[in-house]
Amino acid sequence: MSKLLFLAKRYDLAVGDRFELFYRGVIRSMSPYKYYIHTECKKGRSYPRYYTFTPNENETGDHELKITLYDDDRNVIDSAVTTLHVVKPAAPKKKINVLCFGDSLTFNGVWPYEGWRRFTCTGGTPEGMGFEGSVEFFGESRKENVGYEGYGGWKWKEFCVNDSTGLRSSVWVKSNHHLDEHDQESVWETNGKEWILESIEEGRLKFKRGRNNLGIVHDLGDAFRNVSGGVHKEDIAVESFEYEEHNPFYDESVKGPCFRTYCERNGFPDIDYFYILLTWNGQYIPYNDDFSMHDPYIRMILDAILRDFPKAKIRLIGIMSPSVNGGITANYGCSGPYSDVFGDLWTVFNYDKYLEDLVSEEKYRNNCRYIDMKAQFDVENNMPAAEEKVNARCEKTELLGTNGVHPNMDGYLQIGDVFYRALVSDMDEEK
Repeated sequence: MSKLLFLAKRYDLAVGDRFELFYRGVIRSMSPYKYYIHTECKKGRSYPRYYTFTPNENETGDHELKITLYDDDRNVIDSAVTTLHVVKPAAPKKKINVLCFGDSLTFNGVWPYEGWRRFTCTGGTPEGMGFEGSVEFFGESRKENVGYEGYGGWKWKEFCVNDSTGLRSSVWVKSNHHLDEHDQESVWETNGKEWILESIEEGRLKFKRGRNNLGIVHDLGDAFRNVSGGVHKEDIAVESFEYEEHNPFYDESVKGPCFRTYCERNGFPDIDYFYILLTWNGQYIPYNDDFSMHDPYIRMILDAILRDFPKAKIRLIGIMSPSVNGGITANYGCSGPYSDVFGDLWTVFNYDKYLEDLVSEEKYRNNCRYIDMKAQFDVENNMPAAEEKVNARCEKTELLGTNGVHPNMDGYLQIGDVFYRALVSDMDEEK
């Protein structure tokens, strides 16, 4: 039997913060609850869907947590051990400069903002720690006081090259629309070309290229018409359009990313910490364990950061599992690689393990570490869903997923909680 349990080497916990480890995020199975999940730890509590621990000031340090899977004959199916690393939140001894970047999961800026809010502000829920001015976030995009870089549909490659020709670029469409989170990844057509809705803002929408849609766009026509997916099917009127902005990190002089040039161009100081959340995009092969399509570009990014800022710390945040409640088929139907839910889940688990192994290499281990987000993300409850009839002859309803890979707002905030715990742990090393 192949490996089922995927516990990261370490999970960050903060005093006073409720940590939850969801079994669906560590057991690579479409039916994880068919096993008896036995959790052993001197701290915390184990429930049917998750383990939880809210440490107090006397529980800082490292705690071992072990999970064992049994079948109904008490045979051990798999087991794994991890370390729960607990620290008390504290301000760093000097101000720390942070850059967060990623794809559509970062586009709205929610997870960087929530981590910043919980660490630097007072009030709110959960209540902020109040370490005002201790960390500053930079980036060309902003959510109030927090800068970041988030580009829907982008992979590692897009942050390494300069696609200014428009041959493959996504487009922003100005439109008085009524679309929301349930419509992300829906498929549309205009002028005989396929487009996929990637990002949604008031008054404008971002579409990435669909199948066989390459070339310069001279005219988008008067409207986009829904082909599949989404809950709002009415035509989208096109007022105007423009190409997606080019790679903010690209430097022509080095033919690749240069973070020092990026900072100098924008008037930013040297960056101390990089938090990177990539990529659901480009995971085209179900049950994949070969990520050579990402590997050279990940290394290019890491090498560029360490070339420009040798003392910088880099955190690679893993991606979460796809919707297990119909969101995948709502977006992609029953054909194509993304329509295989278990295949997608299998690939996610393998990709996250690949990230953890990569940053453990001797070249990177002193500056980099992996953050296992999927284990701390409640994919069963924090993905978009809508009420649907349980069948055509019954008025009783059930919740069915409407998006395969983009969370609802609770989910974005939960990613922010994961980031907050990582930030607390990192700042503990700077106090």
